[in-house]
Amino acid sequence: MRNLELPVRRTLPSRWAVIVLVACVLASLFITLRAGAQNAASKAEESATIVDDPTLVPDPKESADNNITFPVDI
Repeated sequence: MRNLELPVRRTLPSRWAVIVLVACVLASLFITLRAGAQNAASKAEESATIVDDPTLVPDPKESADNNITFPVDI
């Protein structure tokens, strides 16, 4: 295999390219942090609004096991 020598880049990217890159990085950082804060807030709200079920024991007449039917014409 041959060693290819790549030309050395001596100039920096344009100022506008650097500004756009920094703006994109800052925007993505802002969006990520904002989404994380909203997600944490929604979990706290959901856990604070749990309502206890007053039903202690299910009614045995309404059990799903009592309503099973099997086809007889198989």
